[in-house]
Amino acid sequence: MEQEKNTKPETGGAFPEDDDALYREMTAHMPCCYFPTSLGENSILKFGGEEFRRVKDIVCRRYNFDEDKYIRENVGVSPFDSVRGNFEQEVYRRLRKDYAHLSIISIRKSLMEKIRDAVEKENNIIGTFYRNRGVHYREAESPEYETSPIVVVHNSAFYGYGGYESATVYELFIDGNGKLLCTLNGEAGEDFDEPIGQVQTEGLLEIAHWLEEHGFISADVNDNEIVVCEECGSDNIQTQAWVDPNARTFIGTTGIDRYDNWCDECEDHQPFCTLKEFKERMQEWWDSLDANQMEQITGCRQDKCPAGDNRQGFAETCNEWWENKGYDEKRKIWKEHNNC
Repeated sequence: MEQEKNTKPETGGAFPEDDDALYREMTAHMPCCYFPTSLGENSILKFGGEEFRRVKDIVCRRYNFDEDKYIRENVGVSPFDSVRGNFEQEVYRRLRKDYAHLSIISIRKSLMEKIRDAVEKENNIIGTFYRNRGVHYREAESPEYETSPIVVVHNSAFYGYGGYESATVYELFIDGNGKLLCTLNGEAGEDFDEPIGQVQTEGLLEIAHWLEEHGFISADVNDNEIVVCEECGSDNIQTQAWVDPNARTFIGTTGIDRYDNWCDECEDHQPFCTLKEFKERMQEWWDSLDANQMEQITGCRQDKCPAGDNRQGFAETCNEWWENKGYDEKRKIWKEHNNC
């Protein structure tokens, strides 16, 4: 009985005969460098695998090689198996760390999350040309806004040069699959839907600013995320930190010792606290004042309050005076009159 031989690749040309030749063929289709969108270990491994499959498909098409047929006829073995490890190592060798690119990606991700949060709060639909909320603008008549965000989107299927096109954003919505989309109106007056990720970075900023301007995104600062001097409440502070000298990116603070910190206003090393904590501290101080102290600080006279319950009326007048002060004004008052 004649011994069965391994099936040779059916090709449209001379398929590489050995591992070295196949490796050279594959690396010839690689760019000289790669700029990954994430430097996480899992992301890098995934990127290497995706690049291997991309180049493998190119080689198969070039030589008209049916890999599936070859695997069936050769006990589940592909000729690409033996070169995959070396190929992926070459991919990793060609990776470049472009921190400016990574920063932009991080900014885009943050903006898209902010936009999504705003849309979710309005029953998954926000009109940005018409004033519709929670319902598509085609389904109900609504008045128009005076301004609407205008953005540039990229889609390789567009006929425009390079796949770029500018359009007015008519609506933001989340579809039944949980995908955040925007309805755009192009120069020809046609409406079309695009994933929010197709919008260029400046456009995402334009949308986020528009949403904040019209009250869909809160303009309030998260006081838990702002750090101030624990002694005076100033945000004109510095701390020693570890920094990547090549990327010029923050890694972490050196520690929690007060001598790692500096306050320009105090001109001294001081511990830090959150803005929320310092505001609460000033409010507790204010609430602890007696009527005579409030009179001294505010200039209000107890005997000049409206008739009736003078004590209650005086307290309300003083509290209103305090609440009308901004943070820096309150801080100045607190520093001047706090004996602690």
